[in-house]
Amino acid sequence: MPTNSVNDQQHTDRNSQPTDPAETLRVDAEDGHPALPGRYALLAIAQIQVNSRNVRDDAQALPGIVENLQEDGVAGLLSPVIVTPLNTGDGTYLLVDGEQRYRSAVEAKHEYIQAIVRDDLADNRTQIINMLRQVHRKDPSATQQARGIQQLALAGMGDDEIARRTGYTPDQVRAGRSVAVLKQEHAGRTHALGLDLTQAAALAEFAEEPDTVDTLLREAEAGPFAYARAVEHARSARDGRRAEAARRGELTAAGVTLLDTTPSYHDPKTKETTDLRDPAGQTITAEDHRTCPGHTVRLHLSYDHRLVETSYCTDWQDHGHTLPSYALPTRSGPRTEEEKAERRRVVENNKLMDSANTVRREWLADLLAAKTPPKGTAKLTAQALANSGYVLSTWINGGRKLLDDLLTPGKTTRVGTTRVPARASDARYSVISLAAIAAAHESAITRTSWRAPDPAVAAWLQWCVANGFQLGAVEQLIVDAVADRDATRRPAA
Repeated sequence: MPTNSVNDQQHTDRNSQPTDPAETLRVDAEDGHPALPGRYALLAIAQIQVNSRNVRDDAQALPGIVENLQEDGVAGLLSPVIVTPLNTGDGTYLLVDGEQRYRSAVEAKHEYIQAIVRDDLADNRTQIINMLRQVHRKDPSATQQARGIQQLALAGMGDDEIARRTGYTPDQVRAGRSVAVLKQEHAGRTHALGLDLTQAAALAEFAEEPDTVDTLLREAEAGPFAYARAVEHARSARDGRRAEAARRGELTAAGVTLLDTTPSYHDPKTKETTDLRDPAGQTITAEDHRTCPGHTVRLHLSYDHRLVETSYCTDWQDHGHTLPSYALPTRSGPRTEEEKAERRRVVENNKLMDSANTVRREWLADLLAAKTPPKGTAKLTAQALANSGYVLSTWINGGRKLLDDLLTPGKTTRVGTTRVPARASDARYSVISLAAIAAAHESAITRTSWRAPDPAVAAWLQWCVANGFQLGAVEQLIVDAVADRDATRRPAA
């Protein structure tokens, strides 16, 4: 039997107290210190059961620990495992913490292992709470955290109680509960990519759309900014699809005929109602046309995922409508393949620019929450005042809502609320000045900015990059186009 200077017993019965004072971790109350929970024991590995409900699911033997145990015996394990007695009457224990150390001892073919016996952790809920609160150790993955949070929820704990007991924020708790629905395959990839709870929760929004989840995970491999842009794009597309489905249901219930494709502009029989006139020459609205036997509707999503509803009349001449001369088609033929390709490129890049603008402004809001300005702020401020007056003036004349969105994201600013506090540090005042400049530049960037690259926009995007932002492909088009233009204009040496 192996020996140990602390405890040479084979095991300690769950109802017995250590007979050797050296065995216990408790401190004499006369010293004025509170007693530590648990007792130190040398247990037979056969007495220990691995917790099948352990939040962590990736535990395995560690070669370094196995080697230490093979060379130094039980003393090769510097940190004991933590167990709690099972109410089975056979002296068995449930492993609470240290599954990798336990598996290392098994692989090293040890019969015994150092353990701290914790009677106070018999409740599985208490074990999970302690695991989630142990921020000093290697953090569990997002999916493991989510599994723990979900188990606490199933045990009857509400979100607020879970947050209070574990130290997680309520938003993290809600995120954790949503992540628990991910399939094992996607959960494993989430773990490998190191996504945090909030990022994984965004992924879980699309748990019923495996193709979308695969796309988002591929984008995550390119970094957090690419992932954030992809999530924003996917949310926009999903919201558009939901709006279309809801409206389609309403129209179908009302007996309206829906078109599967958009009629050709050259179709002689089917025309948009906005192009038609009644016998008196008056414009016909979609509402007016609902009673017409030829009333049909085409639903589709625009390039920025907005729902577009267009009403048509089939056999407009037979139904007594007229067509003004200016509505007659002027095009002599269909678009060429090159024109179609260009149109597809415009539509796709406009979508990407919408997502890029959202992600960049969210990043800016986080950056501007700091008490001290980021690097390059003083130079940027000077350049904006001296060289970019037109950008500032356009923004000031057009309103300042974007400034509120950057300084107080997600909040409604009441009329009359000052954006500059009476008391703040000079550094914070510099940050607020930066926010005004950021709002001015951002207000000048639209979904079509990539089509007419502006040097001021390119310089602003490069400043963002210098402070840790990662440009998307459509934003890079602006920077590259301005750089190419400058290179062309630069005289040869």
